[in-house]
Amino acid sequence: MKTWPLRWRIAVLSALASALALLTFTTIVAINLYSEQVEAIDTRLAAIARLVRIDPTATNGFNRDAFSALAADPQSRGDAPLFGFALLRTGDGRVIQSEPSALGTGGTFRLDGAKPFSREIDGTKLRFASFTWGEQTLLLAASLEPADESVQDLLGSAALALPIVLLVVMGGSWWIARHALSPIAAITRAAASITADQLGRRLPPPGTTDEIGRHVEVLNGMFDRLQRSFELATRFTADAAHELRTPLTIMRCQVEDALRSATPESEPLLICLLDEITGLQKISETLLLLARFDSGSEPLQLAPLNLSVLLREVAEDAELLAVPKALSVTAEIEPDVRVSGDEVMLRRVALNLLDNAVKFNRESGEVRLALRTHGAAAVFSVGNTGTGISPEQRSALFKRFHRPDADRNRAAGGSGLGLSLCREIVTAHNGTIELRHANADWTEFSFTLPRLA
Repeated sequence: MKTWPLRWRIAVLSALASALALLTFTTIVAINLYSEQVEAIDTRLAAIARLVRIDPTATNGFNRDAFSALAADPQSRGDAPLFGFALLRTGDGRVIQSEPSALGTGGTFRLDGAKPFSREIDGTKLRFASFTWGEQTLLLAASLEPADESVQDLLGSAALALPIVLLVVMGGSWWIARHALSPIAAITRAAASITADQLGRRLPPPGTTDEIGRHVEVLNGMFDRLQRSFELATRFTADAAHELRTPLTIMRCQVEDALRSATPESEPLLICLLDEITGLQKISETLLLLARFDSGSEPLQLAPLNLSVLLREVAEDAELLAVPKALSVTAEIEPDVRVSGDEVMLRRVALNLLDNAVKFNRESGEVRLALRTHGAAAVFSVGNTGTGISPEQRSALFKRFHRPDADRNRAAGGSGLGLSLCREIVTAHNGTIELRHANADWTEFSFTLPRLA
């Protein structure tokens, strides 16, 4: 599944975290603002209660005229618009008188001492405060609309600011992540350029001692160890293959001498030994060539070459190899196709592909060779009728010591080094080699080389 780039994920996550923080902050501020507004209303109601008690001659000390004047005066109301009052009987909270009358529709009020409380009457949210004087209790009511409006204004402003803040945070986070990750992107590009034939290259030091600098230092140390291990393995392979050449040559000569004077009983055994020694010699030579390619000392002698002539000779060899299985061989060789290459190595590639086409073919099957030009490229293909190659095997065809036959039958299979060597040779010629078809009826390999003008 495709994932977003890291800088975009950082930007989105930062925006989400900022949104959560902003929502939490706004919620806390809204709660505190509402509480402060309600406390201000409670304070205002207490101040009004002291003012309406200024007439000691009034019944129970309550001056209704003063209250009416305060209720009608906008300046005296301040931020707590008075809604009305109710006179209660102190003992049971029953309403004696109320203004407006809506305050008395409930009949009684349950008072919790002198603690203010909130209640909704006729769709209006009110804040009540009680003050007891003698046998009567004065209940003052103020609208909570100012507190609600303050909270609504705050939430509206936050809702408008939230998208802008998120865009700013996302853009800033993307910019910061992009600049913070740019050294890692440079390290990735440099590391991708370090291949098997360029193990001596190293990551450029960033010039800092932070985490990035330490990361580059560790990676370069790892590349040093890998290069040493690779060089040791390559040297061992080359030395082993080289040291095997002499004893194998001696053994082959001795077996050939023994065959000249062999008895009928020992001749099959000696022929079998000679075949095995010949196979070991081929493996040794192939390993030596692969070791040279791995070490970067490509054993090529490039020169202008008429590829058409070379492949016509290979086609003649194909007819000889096809005789035991009664295979039909057809060749379509475009004339005068010239490349810059090593004749011996390219012949080896073509013969290896041809040998596989013959070995992995059915009786009375077909082998088809073709050389064509496509623009500035020369394309040589070898196809055969066979059992095909399973999808599981295709990705490993060019790996060393891989043999596609499941039972690894020695009579049909080889060492598993042929296609790997073909790839190294073609790559050294700045070409490509691939499996073009691999169905149950037809298998086809091809390699492409730059063509000389």
